[in-house]
Amino acid sequence: MNKLIFCFDGTYNEPEDVKDFCSDSSITNIAKLHVLLGGSFKPLNAKNNQGLKQHSFYYSGVGTHGNWLTNLFNALFAPSFGDLEDILSQANSDFQRNYQAGDEIYIFGFSRGAAIARIFAAKLKYPVKFLGVFDTVAATAATLDLDADTLPVSDIVFENDVLAGHIEQAVHLVALDEKRIAFQPTLFNRDSRVLEVWFAGSHSDIGGGYWHNGLSDITLNFMLSQVKPHLAILTKDTIDYSRLVIAEQESAIGPDDVYIKAMVDGVLHQKHRTNKLAKTLAPRKVRVNVNEQPSSFAPLVHWTVAKRFTQLAEYRPYALRNVNYSLLLNSGAVQAQLFGVYGLDSYTD
Repeated sequence: MNKLIFCFDGTYNEPEDVKDFCSDSSITNIAKLHVLLGGSFKPLNAKNNQGLKQHSFYYSGVGTHGNWLTNLFNALFAPSFGDLEDILSQANSDFQRNYQAGDEIYIFGFSRGAAIARIFAAKLKYPVKFLGVFDTVAATAATLDLDADTLPVSDIVFENDVLAGHIEQAVHLVALDEKRIAFQPTLFNRDSRVLEVWFAGSHSDIGGGYWHNGLSDITLNFMLSQVKPHLAILTKDTIDYSRLVIAEQESAIGPDDVYIKAMVDGVLHQKHRTNKLAKTLAPRKVRVNVNEQPSSFAPLVHWTVAKRFTQLAEYRPYALRNVNYSLLLNSGAVQAQLFGVYGLDSYTD
């Protein structure tokens, strides 16, 4: 039995981000997962050479395919005939060439790559062992709405946000502090197979992509903990970096790029806008969806949010204002029925 792993990166995200040191950029958690699970960039998606019975496939994000004008069009509008279709087609081709009866399937994605991961998982006709996504954003030009009270339209890419019956487990890590209305998250409907958890940070503080990545390392650690019982995870000392050379670049992804140091007081990359542009910002609605609508069920907030609140005087997550929620503790237990920002004060180690 082999384990096939499919990793779909976020909009504009690709391995080349590792060299953009001038703009606080680096590779995302999706690229890191690909590397840590034995994946290769040179040659791309080659089988691992360390005897692991798992094979990781990586797909760069919407907006990284073709010339700059095509990239911009695809990144802004995400048409079904553009990058999205091409990425799905390549993933399906890789699957058909490599799948053998009994193989386990693991799928990861971030941002629009998370939306693609969910489409890919839903359309497979084989059991999916695990679907792990970071801050799903499925917005396209056709669904873009700057009304903060409008929930994301999902019928373009999903069927009622319901987890397909052939998917065994899904984990969705969601940004608590993202304020861009155009980046509203596409949540799953409540399901016993779904673990949906809210973490401190903006969109890319959850899915990664910053050099200052203390917050996204929290979510990366969490996702790794979910698959550790099933997948072999390399360390920075066991990775073969000769397989991570970036095309047409002299440098390769190195140990510093995959080193994980989770920090509850890490940099939060908040978007600030003024004047008319301020109308494009609003706090997210922290919730659990049932039938695509907010329900009375308490959303699950990660304990590191409370830890950050107690350590940093300037951190006061507005999205929790007057919200009922539960805390997922470090032990895995749940501290139920907290209310509002001040409810974070009830957290103890």
